[in-house]
Amino acid sequence: MRIALPLPLLCAALAATPALAAPSAADCDVADFQTVLVPARTTTGPAGTDTPAVAIHEARAHWLDRRRVQWPGVEPAAGDAFRLHFAAQGGMDVRADERVAGADRTFELSHAREDVPPALAAKFRHVAAGVVLNVAAEDAALRELHRGQLVMTHEREGRVVRATAVQPAGALDDLYAAAAEPLALGATIRRARAGTVDAGAVAPAADGGATRFTLWAPTARSVGLCLYAADEGRATGFAPLRLDPRTGAWSAELRGELSRTYYRYVVDVHVRGTGFVRNRVTDPWSLGLGADSRRSVVVDLDAPDLKPPGWDAAKRPDRVAAPTDLVIYELHVRDFSRDDATVPPALRGKYLAFTRPDTVGSRSLRELSAAGVTDVHLLPAFDLATVPERGCVEPDVAGRGGPADEVRQALVAAVAARDCFNWGYDPFHYTVPEGSYATDASDGVTRIREFRAMVQALHRTGLRVGLDVVYNHTMAAGQDPQSVLDRVVPDYYHRLDALGRVERSTCCANTATENALMAKLMIDSAVVWARDYRIDSFRFDLMGHQ
Repeated sequence: MRIALPLPLLCAALAATPALAAPSAADCDVADFQTVLVPARTTTGPAGTDTPAVAIHEARAHWLDRRRVQWPGVEPAAGDAFRLHFAAQGGMDVRADERVAGADRTFELSHAREDVPPALAAKFRHVAAGVVLNVAAEDAALRELHRGQLVMTHEREGRVVRATAVQPAGALDDLYAAAAEPLALGATIRRARAGTVDAGAVAPAADGGATRFTLWAPTARSVGLCLYAADEGRATGFAPLRLDPRTGAWSAELRGELSRTYYRYVVDVHVRGTGFVRNRVTDPWSLGLGADSRRSVVVDLDAPDLKPPGWDAAKRPDRVAAPTDLVIYELHVRDFSRDDATVPPALRGKYLAFTRPDTVGSRSLRELSAAGVTDVHLLPAFDLATVPERGCVEPDVAGRGGPADEVRQALVAAVAARDCFNWGYDPFHYTVPEGSYATDASDGVTRIREFRAMVQALHRTGLRVGLDVVYNHTMAAGQDPQSVLDRVVPDYYHRLDALGRVERSTCCANTATENALMAKLMIDSAVVWARDYRIDSFRFDLMGHQ
């Protein structure tokens, strides 16, 4: 039997569930990065323990598209049933040999009558063979289902044989990607045409400028926007965001050009294995950040004071006709000048060290350019997760032996978590320059202006600038303070294994650029670096994992 789930029926079920209070201004100044509103139930076995077959903290099934679900390794016996259970606020109790409790709505799944289309089968060729089922529901109802807890069950005589969560990417892409891909995500400024406006009012500006905040979060129940005047201090404003059900994006347009305003989002979303969570999180599409990436910053990259003198008129070196002509010199931003006594102490290890023409390092770069080097390849210089942008320390190893000296190693290890150095392969935000290389990490725009000054100085030397980009992983995933993507759309931006765990073949949390909005983030980011920072070439790290 197949039961269709119309939206009015689903809405009626949701109306019977007491609503969680939406985020408010009071949430903006809470110190913790998360608040668990409804904890997940973890006792799923008959005696109060998880079982291999019934494990709703795992995601063994896969949405192939908006209506098809494949459950690998499961072949039903005659008379068995498959059901999808939905709880708007989570908290379902699912136990082997018992009936599901705590669902707001349950409906039957039917066996697919047609083969999976070849293109879809090719996309999910990594998914092992298993039963393919159809969900009979209107698109609007399907969208609503992804905004709560979903559990899929294999049942016999009404009692649970197996249970699992479902990996959502196939459904989210099918439901939203076509409409969401053209969006300008993040904070965007529309400049005033004439007159003055009241900055910060929650309404579009009729004659003046406006700032629009857009966050793709199709599985969120609510999203709020916290505004701050500075890198530290209490919130100065709050605005609820509204969901566009067609794109899955939440947005608010505020009056005035809110350039240099700090902000972050408050996202209420169900997190598998944790429960219904209120996450305080920065913008995945951030263009500016405060110190240690605690808050995003609204920036207009075309603003004149974000450009070094002569930026608009400066030309890029034109000395490469084909990629095979590149002669590349690899360079770490901090290492370039950290030990160069000809660089002023305040600029050692900083972007601005490249702008000093009479230093040992700059003279060496000119000599390399004259000798035929075409490109300086910068090791990762986007926002890093492991280097404190304020108050980093250096191990005191003066007088110790070489790298093999055990005492030296112990001194280095003792401050490793607070050290000023890292190679940089630990992405936090992809499209913002790293703050520890700026002279002021707290000011959200200093790093932008100084990164551009570095690029301009290298171009003046005749060297093109390449950037090492690391879109294949993030430093963290899940409910972690340094996780951004996974706390906005859980289980979407990262590649999951057969049990729904984040793959880590790269070293860290692999991203899933096969998913449309992760691909969009990668492309949007690369465009910003090429267009707005004049990066000439890219090294895409570990693309074999993509």
